[in-house]
Amino acid sequence: MTSTPAEAAEAILPALAARTSAYRIDDLDDHARRLVRTAFTDTLGVALAGSGFPGITMIRAAAGIAAKDGGSLVLGTTKRVPALDAGLLNGVAAHALDLDDGNSAMGGHPSAMLVPALLALGEEIDASAPDVAVAYAAGYEVMIRLAYGLNPAHYQRGWHPTSTIGVIGIAAAAARLLQLSADHTATAMAIAVSHAAGVKANFGTMTKSLHIGQAVRNGIFAAKLAAAGYTANPGALDHRQGFLPVYNGPNGFDAARIVAGLDGLPLVSSEYNPIKLYACCHSTHGAIEAAREIRRAQGFDAGSVEDIEIIVDPNRLPHTDRPVLSEALSGKFSLQYVTARALLTGTVTLADFDGDAHRDPATLELMSRVRVTPSSPDGRANSFTATVRARQTDGAVLAATCGPHASDRDTPVDPLLLQRKFADCAGRVLPTDRVSSLSAVLRQFPDTGTTVRALMRLAEVPSRPDARGTA
Repeated sequence: MTSTPAEAAEAILPALAARTSAYRIDDLDDHARRLVRTAFTDTLGVALAGSGFPGITMIRAAAGIAAKDGGSLVLGTTKRVPALDAGLLNGVAAHALDLDDGNSAMGGHPSAMLVPALLALGEEIDASAPDVAVAYAAGYEVMIRLAYGLNPAHYQRGWHPTSTIGVIGIAAAAARLLQLSADHTATAMAIAVSHAAGVKANFGTMTKSLHIGQAVRNGIFAAKLAAAGYTANPGALDHRQGFLPVYNGPNGFDAARIVAGLDGLPLVSSEYNPIKLYACCHSTHGAIEAAREIRRAQGFDAGSVEDIEIIVDPNRLPHTDRPVLSEALSGKFSLQYVTARALLTGTVTLADFDGDAHRDPATLELMSRVRVTPSSPDGRANSFTATVRARQTDGAVLAATCGPHASDRDTPVDPLLLQRKFADCAGRVLPTDRVSSLSAVLRQFPDTGTTVRALMRLAEVPSRPDARGTA
């Protein structure tokens, strides 16, 4: 049943703050530590690979971001800037390639938000690995709980939950890292509510990753303001003119579900963040896997394909039914494009979203034969499974139904797969010996004795090699 603002009694942010401000490292069980370790390893690798994204240079110039002694590392460089600015730039880097982890409940990418924020703020205050692990758990709790009460309506309305929900979670994470009281943590989240922004209309452009950078910066900013005594309404979430009714409509949320079971285990002890194998929207990964299976089938000939049908959950379509591409980044949100690339080459790579790759004549020809169809409502709600049917000139129909890669589902991530992905991503900007050193520290995270400052020294890139695949 949908809760009204009156039923919620304007107590959600204080309740969340009381819970997350009390977190300690001993509250993180083996599952939670593995989730945090995976999040930091995957996101740092992806952000290093994304650090050459041209938008970062544009943002830095437009915002007049200057170096600061004792500041926080800008990934891909040796330069340090204020933590707010490092959070902005590294948040963009973490999401620029669309290769960062996701969470199905959130309908977004929690670690692309939390990891850059905690590394930037953690370096500034010389936090330890356990410190940032606990702060990750606090921010994650807030993000996922808000998603429980807001989705799928929030996502379907066109909001980008990673940033709209995520900024509030960043405020909670930063407040925990700064060891703020429960009252100040609630204030930090209330300030962050007024920074919630990001619409899916900007998917497939540079602005999508800017959503993340802005939210990371603003979440840290909100916590710092709360620490300084800035004021905000702790009912900013559930007030009659607060976030829940304003962003989701008066009947589009379940306030009670946000706070249900707050006295149980932290959500990092039960949730999962699948990691990505392809640098494109997670909603397209099922179609990629189905296309790869068809390509391996006996008798398949890409040159003989007359018609391709892709059948996916209706929730996948508003942002991925994209038969015409305006730029390379648009391909990341085109079922037609990634399916065609997988049928032609057997996979989808970072290079498929570089430069003029989206103008490839063979790909455009095959894309012209693709139809995208919503699945019937009989299947599992909000499914990421896709069916691809390819009809050839000889009348043969080859079909496959797949979800995302087996290691990309709601199961613990294969450590070897994670390490291979990290080495590939980090190796785009770091020398091999530095990749090995950084990987060794991250394999012990957060139980290692390292600090964030020591970790980020290993992530420095003194002279940047050719940045493959970071357009």
